[in-house]
Amino acid sequence: MQPQASPAGAERDAEPDVPSRAPAPLSAARALFADAGWRFIERVGAGGSSDVWHALDPRGRAVALKIPRAAQRPEATPAPLAREHELLAALRHTHVVATLGLVERGGVSALALEYLPGGDLVALAGAHPRHWLPAARDLHVTLEHLHARGYAHRDVKARNVLFDARGRAKLIDFASALPLGALAPSGGTTSAHRPKTSTAVVTVADDLYAFAVLLYELFAGCLPYGPGGRAAASERSREPSPPSPLERRKHAAPATRALAARVVEVLEADGGERSGLAAFADVLESAVAAER
Repeated sequence: MQPQASPAGAERDAEPDVPSRAPAPLSAARALFADAGWRFIERVGAGGSSDVWHALDPRGRAVALKIPRAAQRPEATPAPLAREHELLAALRHTHVVATLGLVERGGVSALALEYLPGGDLVALAGAHPRHWLPAARDLHVTLEHLHARGYAHRDVKARNVLFDARGRAKLIDFASALPLGALAPSGGTTSAHRPKTSTAVVTVADDLYAFAVLLYELFAGCLPYGPGGRAAASERSREPSPPSPLERRKHAAPATRALAARVVEVLEADGGERSGLAAFADVLESAVAAER
């Protein structure tokens, strides 16, 4: 089973949802690139300050172009994109979206990224585990690689896992990634994927908790605590506890049940598992093998 989401580029944010083939007119920034021979096909992502477009570069190569919405303050745009480019270039992992480089036109910087046309992992939420477990395993390996390099992603969610034309899962959107031990700003992961408690510095706990939320969503087809996340659920209930993600699947393999139980354990621990992502390693591999 292949994901059926609309083709997506190398970055996409759930808030707000982005209509496929959005007929938005070119801004002044995009016009600069259009004048230099770039063709904008469709907008495939929208973040806090940038849009991501499926575009063709002047040579006709398909890319996902992350471009700032406003051209009037170009001096404010290069630094975050440059940091994202440098991190992606340093990671160079099979399951991390590839950077194709920074490009500049008329004082406006943009980030060219690998275009990923295969849809996102959200399309497989609620499907039989055999359809999404390999992608979940690849994401787990990718996060371990990122943590070993001294960084946390800080925005792990199914919408930030896209598929390339060969069906390989790729982690995208490293705009919130920070070094482990750095001061932790507010925000990062969306509310539904954020633990109730936060630390003063960046740790792997946010990625661990968000990964558990992602697995729960894939199992159950819904979020464990709703769109407001655990903090909002805590306001309604003193000790919120998510139902088993396997309620809709009564005859799962024992290894799959073990993985689902581990997901609930990590959620109830609010991401405070001392073993970090290793908490999922063995049960995830066993579930992949059982559901082939």
